Order: sequence, then structure tokens, then C-alpha cells
Amino acid sequence: MAAVLESAPLPDEPSGDAAQGGTPGAPAVLTPVPSGTGLKPIERLTSDTRYAKIVPDSQQLTALQYSSLFTRTFVRSDFNFCATKISVARGGKLRALDKTLRETSEWFTKALAWVEQHRARNLPWPCETIELEAKRPLTGQLVRCLSQYERLFKRAIETRNEQKLGDERCSAMIANAEKKLKHIVQVCIPDNDQYDADGNRRES
Repeated sequence: MAAVLESAPLPDEPSGDAAQGGTPGAPAVLTPVPSGTGLKPIERLTSDTRYAKIVPDSQQLTALQYSSLFTRTFVRSDFNFCATKISVARGGKLRALDKTLRETSEWFTKALAWVEQHRARNLPWPCETIELEAKRPLTGQLVRCLSQYERLFKRAIETRNEQKLGDERCSAMIANAEKKLKHIVQVCIPDNDQYDADGNRRES
């Protein structure tokens, strides 16, 4: 298990906003609940009007609790972009997204199991809460991955604070987790015709 975490590559560049199409319109109605994290409340999500046009298969609101700046930035800047791209994905791109989300969730599960072996104490964390709309099952899987990231982020820091995990190892694990989530954004960017039927990206 440790080998999986050690061998995962570090990010090539800092996390940030993904390139996104569409021009935001009127702010969506969001219900952030500030809880002492020091994070600025999210007043609206990028690409909110674009995602609002998607007709849902099964509309579901999911409450996401977060304490990290990374999750706040991802939710504000990337979530609606990914959710929109997931909603219109077909054929090979849909397979590619399904595989990427499944592998990301599995990686988080393994990483969490490894961290939990150190049996660090659970500490109270102030958090923010926001409701996210999932119009496709794969969008719900994206929310799950974000929740898993938050769990790993907290448990890694708690384990490091008890000196059961070194600073460098803790930072690398969190960086790898962030890269996994940013990779989902990269898979979302190409259009459907850029993927073969088996889910592989076509050579340009």
C-alpha cells in the first residue's frame, strides 16, 4: 500500500482554475454556511448558467463539507465545468470519465486505509457546507471523490501532527490527491469526438 502512495507522481504545476467555456450569468442561489474555517464563502460557481441548462436524469442535491482551500477552489472554479462536460459526454469520452472517476475513488480508498493504519486521533475541524447539484450519476461520483479528498486531507494532517507521518510524506500525499482531482478536469476538456470508443484519447 505504501508503495502505491510513494510512487504516485507529484503535480507538474500548482492547482488552479481550469480553462472553461461559457460566460457566467446571474448568480445561482447557494447556501454556504461559514463555520470558522477562515475560507471565503462561495457566493456562486463558475459556469453556473451553463450547467443550469442541462436537463437532469435524476436531479439530486448533495451537501459537501470542506475545510481545505483546494476543495473550495475546485468547487468554485471546476465543479460546474466538470458536471456540464459529464452531462453531455457520450461514447468513448463517457467511458474515459467513468474509468477516471472510478480509479480516482479507488486510489483515495487505498490512501485512506493506509493513513488510518497509523491510528491518529480524530480532531474537530471547522468546515463549510455547500449543496452541489448532481444531474448525472457520474457527477455524484465526483462529489464522492471530493469528500474522500477532504477525509484524506484531514487524516494526513492529523497523522503528521502526531509525528506518525513525516512532513514531506504528508505534503506529497496531499499533492498527489490534488493531482488526481485535477486530472478529472483534464479528461473533461476534450470534446466527445476526441475519444475512441474504448475510452482512449485519439492521437492528434
